[in-house]
Amino acid sequence: MRIVFPDGAGCVQHPSELEPLRKLGQVDFYDGPPPDRATLIERLRPAEAVVLDYSEMDAEVLRACPRLRFISFLGIGYNSCIDVAEATRRGMAVAYTPDYGATSVAEHALAMILALTRHIGPAFVSAREGRWEPGRFTGMELRGKTLGIVGLGPIGTEMARLGAGLGMRLVGWTRRASPQRAVHGLTLVALEDVFATADVVTLHLAYTPESQGLVTRALLERMTPGAWFVNTARAKLVDNEALVELLRAGRIRGAALDVHETEPIPPGDYVFRTLPNVLITPHIGYNTREASANMLRIAIETVQAFARGERLHVVNAV
Repeated sequence: MRIVFPDGAGCVQHPSELEPLRKLGQVDFYDGPPPDRATLIERLRPAEAVVLDYSEMDAEVLRACPRLRFISFLGIGYNSCIDVAEATRRGMAVAYTPDYGATSVAEHALAMILALTRHIGPAFVSAREGRWEPGRFTGMELRGKTLGIVGLGPIGTEMARLGAGLGMRLVGWTRRASPQRAVHGLTLVALEDVFATADVVTLHLAYTPESQGLVTRALLERMTPGAWFVNTARAKLVDNEALVELLRAGRIRGAALDVHETEPIPPGDYVFRTLPNVLITPHIGYNTREASANMLRIAIETVQAFARGERLHVVNAV
């Protein structure tokens, strides 16, 4: 089997970690992303199996890969990079790596909530630049406040555990509501009620065609002026134009965003970079040593299963 990592993989810390795959055949590991689409296709052309980090494999790219039969996506949001319908038409199985970093992402969301509500970013900049302005940075205690969790999969469930540990009241919404999802004292409510009642709303949904734009202007407008909004899931879940307007108007107190509609963020003006009540990070919620090790382990297991004629975390019917 010819196995290709066309855009590198941040979860690979040492070449020895790829030995289980080398037992299956030749492994082509590229140290970084291809500079253009033509190079991506050139790297992919000999592949029978691909372990993909974030390069876009749309219909044109898939058509240029006649030997390809298996794609393992490093992460959860495979729909953002892979044309799954085209892959299915071509008999290519698509797998992903679920549950690799629930704790890492939830802890990053909590860190962003704390940074927002205690103004850690602007206070750091103020102190570093030689000013002493303690009276400017009045924060908010989280204990006793309401944490609204949108999405109660592994990450949302871990977020509930962390929020409960802080003494927060928990409300949440999930597309597949059941008593088992109401964990750590969380109360299941309608999506509209999450936005209307929470002091902090945090998103933990997978990006799918059905969830795109789920967080509408109408939902954002239900938030109280003192509420905070956090997104460590996917930018396309949200009407970001409406979010900008409401942040500028002070209708939402502030936001923290780890995910962005264009990644990497292009040079030049980026509206969320310019808003004083917004904290941004470069999509690092998943980026811990522990999550990276889990991600690579699961990806290797999906390729091994494919080599045995089995399906592990495969999302399409081929």
